Amino acid sequence: MDVYEEYIPQANKFVKDYLENKKLAQSFFDYGQSAKDIQKRFYEISNRTYPKEQLYQHLYTYNKKLMYGSGAIRELEKLRDPKAVMMVTGQQAGILTGPLYTITKAVTVMKEAEAKQELLGAPVLPVFWIAGEDHDWEEVNHIFLPGDEKPGKVTYKGMYEPGKAVSCQYMDSEAFEIWWQEVLTLLPETNHTSDLYNTLQKLADKSLTITDFFAETMRWLFRDTGLIMLDANHPELRQLEKDTFMEFIYKNTDIRDAVKQGMNQREAAGYGTPEGFSADSAQFFYHYQKRQLLYENNASNFTDKSGNLLIYKHDLAEKASTHPEYFSTNALTRPLVQEQLLPVLGYVAGPGEINYWSLLQPLFHYFERCTPPLMPRMEITILPRFVQSIIHKEHLSPLQLMKEGAELQIKRIREHAKQVNGAAMAEELLRQIEPYHADMQAEWEKIAPSEKSFGETNWKIIQNEIQTFASKIDSFQEEKENCRIYRTRKAEQLLIPFKNPQERTFNILFFLNECGSHFVLDLMALEMEHNGKHKLIKL
Repeated sequence: MDVYEEYIPQANKFVKDYLENKKLAQSFFDYGQSAKDIQKRFYEISNRTYPKEQLYQHLYTYNKKLMYGSGAIRELEKLRDPKAVMMVTGQQAGILTGPLYTITKAVTVMKEAEAKQELLGAPVLPVFWIAGEDHDWEEVNHIFLPGDEKPGKVTYKGMYEPGKAVSCQYMDSEAFEIWWQEVLTLLPETNHTSDLYNTLQKLADKSLTITDFFAETMRWLFRDTGLIMLDANHPELRQLEKDTFMEFIYKNTDIRDAVKQGMNQREAAGYGTPEGFSADSAQFFYHYQKRQLLYENNASNFTDKSGNLLIYKHDLAEKASTHPEYFSTNALTRPLVQEQLLPVLGYVAGPGEINYWSLLQPLFHYFERCTPPLMPRMEITILPRFVQSIIHKEHLSPLQLMKEGAELQIKRIREHAKQVNGAAMAEELLRQIEPYHADMQAEWEKIAPSEKSFGETNWKIIQNEIQTFASKIDSFQEEKENCRIYRTRKAEQLLIPFKNPQERTFNILFFLNECGSHFVLDLMALEMEHNGKHKLIKL
């Protein structure tokens, strides 16, 4: 595999400014990404206390049960060092790891942990925070694979309990088998297909829940690395977070004010507020029969959005103390819980996370914490060999196709495809010979008046033969044109499916099937500088 880089600016104004180190965008965070900032952050968290022994015991037990967890177990020994810190990233527990950016996040956190460990001379553990408390089933129950004309969606149709977290959705081996058969309608048979199925079947059979399957699959893909898996919705982990949830309950007015302040700061800076966020809710969920976002009703109680649930603060606090597994964060409080629980040296974030993390500085400051350095995940596009061949034949560059799409090239193909206009040539030929044939018909009528129709029939035959020949000329060129158009659209689909970046749509399975189960480890071995440029990887 070969890597080369291109600069592709972000569409979102705030994210673009942050990645370009614009002072205004950087002001929403307490640290930058420089070596000096990383060292300052290291000294800050070195003066704080974390439940490292309990973390070690929990993470050891969780990763030990994973089929390919031995690398994580070895890495966890570093946590025994008092100076040990963590580089963290996270994602929802999508079926078979979800979109490709899940993998690039993990690759980035591994490389960042290694680089920061060398910088600091202290252990830096790579941790993948599985957002198992998320409950949006429609976001995690499917993958996309390249199709003939457009990406194909393959949905896992196992048992599903509405309103429950993904970590509580059970893995169904029979449904996995059905899902895999549908996958095979899109996945071409290669030397790797059978081995992939056998491994994934074993992992699915071993997994109790969807989150378990996610963790098992990630550890298999990163089996030779020290990537540590953490399920945010695990009841044992919630025990370590109960004090934080009690603060969320008793200090909720201040928490909402802090979130609102973060939104106002964004507005005042001219960036606007990221969509989908509100300062109105309590910013955490209570799992009573189903997952419900709470709202502070008054100084003494909380309710749900509909007002059907009413629970007093002291009762809710008692639940948080005795059953913290009944609680979970939303996107805005999850980073704070991470900060309270883990010695976070830095967080590897995607563009969307960078955008909404910019709201959190007032909230962190209220809890006397600093927002950690936010390290943007690497962004990659993988170029299969057949795509490289198509691009070469069409005299295109990958970046050109990614920026322009296929339509401009298709327009060029159509404009220059017809070197010969068969229909026009036929029309001109018939126009020229028609008078001569008319003379022949006239002479024929003189010598054989009873067979006048023979001449008319003969002219129709001549017209038909010439037009057939013209159609042959045109259709041959159109077929050649259509083949080029099909190839160009196929390349576009692989690079920008649905006009979106490849890593936001396709699943890693397509590339595993092309290259084998070591594909992710091969990605890890590539020299990729974390410099904000887009990585184009040639297979």
